[in-house]
Amino acid sequence: MNHQQLDEYLRKFDYIEEVQIKTGNNVNDFDGHELLIESGSNIPRMQEEYFFHRGPIFINKHHRFADMPLHIHSFIEINYVYSGICKQIINEKEITLTKGQVCLLDTDVPHSIPALGKDDILINIIMKKETFSTAFWTQFTGKGVVSEFLLNALTENQVHDRYILFHSQDNDELQYTIKKVLCEFFDPSDYSLEIVSALLPVLFIELMRIYQLDKNFESEEKIGRTNIMEILHYIERNYKECTLTSLAKQFNFNSNYLGNMLKERTGKTFIELLQSQKMVRASVLLKNTSKSIGEIAFEIGYESSSFFHRKFKDHYGCTPNHYRKKK
Repeated sequence: MNHQQLDEYLRKFDYIEEVQIKTGNNVNDFDGHELLIESGSNIPRMQEEYFFHRGPIFINKHHRFADMPLHIHSFIEINYVYSGICKQIINEKEITLTKGQVCLLDTDVPHSIPALGKDDILINIIMKKETFSTAFWTQFTGKGVVSEFLLNALTENQVHDRYILFHSQDNDELQYTIKKVLCEFFDPSDYSLEIVSALLPVLFIELMRIYQLDKNFESEEKIGRTNIMEILHYIERNYKECTLTSLAKQFNFNSNYLGNMLKERTGKTFIELLQSQKMVRASVLLKNTSKSIGEIAFEIGYESSSFFHRKFKDHYGCTPNHYRKKK
């Protein structure tokens, strides 16, 4: 399947859409039992056993012309707008996705989708939580405080609505990668699932490049033109000489206010963020250079090698020498 064939495949009415365009009523994909109300909940849960017979990843086109009712599920969902627009109600908030944008939904997030029009084509990519962890989290651990922030973006201790909207419409590499994934999944041949699995980390790397998150990750109070990502990028670039005072001055904040904001938004103090970035840099030098431990300690801003040893072991659970041997 090439991109032209993919376009024709996605725009063609499937049998459910043929019914939904006539009735306006939602038609279940399977036997009608995929949405069940479980004990203690009044929101139907989508049952995952219907989706993963071919593997831990399932992809389908969202059926147009009828409302998708409010539901939750225990898997990670990636929504990609191939064409047109898509409105969603997530945790009682309405968001609008436009062509080329991606929305990443955590597990157990109540959401519904009003009826899509003829030119509104939404792709659902769903995967088990453990598949998401393998494809995404393990790719980016130890890459810096910005990556760490995104890795923790869907955990329970963060202040957000448990979804991320990526403004990815102008990222051509992401568009190409997703279309390649769709071609392999919808028209499988030998090793198609292996190719899809291999492309998922690439997809997430492109999402990491975009960085612009929906306003549910922005501060509730509009703070000039600065957001948390800019601050974390600055810490990554200037960790050796950065202090809370200099950081606050750079972004026109009161030091105490900035320290409290960082703690609230990232779950870490400024000092912990700084230490984390130093440890990331140290791990890179240990893996990729022959510099001595003392030289590495000095390069990342520690005058005492013994203090560096202690901090490194606290962070990684092993000594710098042992870490280097494991590379």
